[in-house]
Amino acid sequence: GQRGPVTFATSIYGVENLMFLLVDNPDLAARFRDAIRDLMLAMARVLDEAAGYAPDTAPHGFWFLDDNCYLLTPDMYAFFGLPILKALFERYSPNPGDTRYQHSDSAMGHLLPLLGSLNLTGVNFGPTVQADSTRRHLPGAIIEGQLAPFTLSRNDEAGIVAELLRDFELTRDTRGLVFSTAGSINNGS
Repeated sequence: GQRGPVTFATSIYGVENLMFLLVDNPDLAARFRDAIRDLMLAMARVLDEAAGYAPDTAPHGFWFLDDNCYLLTPDMYAFFGLPILKALFERYSPNPGDTRYQHSDSAMGHLLPLLGSLNLTGVNFGPTVQADSTRRHLPGAIIEGQLAPFTLSRNDEAGIVAELLRDFELTRDTRGLVFSTAGSINNGS
């Protein structure tokens, strides 16, 4: 697994700087994207080698944690983030049953159509991305969590039950929902 490409890029370059780069200098942004892609592939290869795996014997499956993906428009994400996910999934999750996982605590529902092109097998998105919308774009993915983390951390029993019933109704016909929090749980919850 790996920190997702947008979160990774903003950690290195800064949020505003990445936005300006994508708009003002797409050629340099493409070089930055490709450098991140190549670095992620190289890091994974080093870890495989350290574990004693060759490319043909390495276990399959890959996941990304990309809270900052919400910052990009669909066009920006298609240009910058999506090619990185595709490259890592092609290398580490080439088969239909391989794990292809994406996590994001953010309101990134506008990216669901793009993420749907990746055949994700598991997701955990922020509480504003509703389960029925996720299911519509990612029909084969297990939705691991929809409960708002603050509903849980505040021990709002009525809210927890209401969200469970809402999510059950939204996924009753399509199934594949694990009742858990959508995103991270605060320490001490």
